[in-house]
This record gives sequence, structure tokens and C-alpha cells, in this order.
Amino acid sequence: MQFPLPDSYRSYCTDTAVRMAVDHILASTDKKGALSLPSDIDWEDLAAYHKAVLSAHQVRSEFSVFLIDLWNAVWQRAFIECGFDGGRDDWTVSQAEEWAGAKLDTHSVWDNGWFNRVFGIGGGNLQLGLAVLHDPPEGVKLGLCLRGVDNTDRTTEHDFGDQWAEPDEEGWIYSGEDLARIQDDGTIDLAPLHEAAADALAAIGDHCRG
Repeated sequence: MQFPLPDSYRSYCTDTAVRMAVDHILASTDKKGALSLPSDIDWEDLAAYHKAVLSAHQVRSEFSVFLIDLWNAVWQRAFIECGFDGGRDDWTVSQAEEWAGAKLDTHSVWDNGWFNRVFGIGGGNLQLGLAVLHDPPEGVKLGLCLRGVDNTDRTTEHDFGDQWAEPDEEGWIYSGEDLARIQDDGTIDLAPLHEAAADALAAIGDHCRG
């Protein structure tokens, strides 16, 4: 299955000049977070500057939508296809932010290259965090963290397969960087991510079943 990138974000990933311009504009903020005009800008360049700001905002916003859609295309599908969709308690956005220590507003998703959701599974005895990540030029990665209700690490109790690295210090594991790179046509082949997600949920097994 080929998963397309939004046109604006595809240009950001594949065109160095676009990436440099977007990064420069989004980094040009004052203490209140507002975008600042270049001090030497001329009148005739003002309209073009505002158009560039709009384009930069579009890239950043569409990146968040891209990660949400990617999460649904991989993790939501894995839940359903593995028969685990009925055995979970969906946490709210604010709960997921607090649990993972990562905000999910547009600015934070852009800065972190990260989108996650959290679920209670195993009759409420376990907490499962599932994430998708992208930080150009690396490939798209999946993330998973399993904890007990007392915040103890439960990830290391399971073998998630060869596509997954060892857990980090916070108990998150990630799929390999080369598993799903952006292709020349601006798409991602989701087949390796589907396989990695299915292997991960299968490793957790009956904890996820309804």
C-alpha cells in the first residue's frame, strides 16, 4: 500500500531550498512566539514574505495531519486486523500528552516529529502508547511503549521482532529508520510498517483482546 505525503510536506522533504526557507521562517519568532519581519525587508518584498509565511504554516499544519492519517493507516488498521479493536480503553488527547510527555498541538508535533495515542488494555492493568514519527531525511518510524498502572516498564517483557530496536531509557521501542523511507514519487510503502505493527500487537497478545 502506497501512502502519499501532502504536497507541501513532500516539497519540504525533497527540496532543500524549500526546507531551508520553511525552517528559517518558523524559527524567526519573538518571545511571544509571533513570526518576526526581517529588519531589512523592503516594501516590494512584503507581500511575498507574507505568502512565504502562509506556506510555512501550511507545511507545519499538514505535517500534523499527515502523522495523524499515518497513525490511522498503520496502528488503527493493526488493531482491527489483529482482532484487538474491542479490548482497549481510548485515552483523551490531554491524557495521552501527559502520559507520553509530548504535546500534540501543531507546533509541538512539528518540533518533535511525533504523534502518539495511548490506550488502557488488559482490563485496565496496562497502558499502551503507540506513536508514529518522522524527522527528515530519516524514514518514518513506529513507536511503542507498554507500562503497568504503577508506571513500571512492561515493554521489555516481550519480543517484538527484528524490525524493532531495543527499548530506550523511557521504555519506548522504535522500528528501524530504513523500514519506510519516502520514495521518489512522494509516497511511503506501508507494507513494512503494517508488518511491524502486526508483530508488535501479536507480541502483546491477549492483553489487547476484547
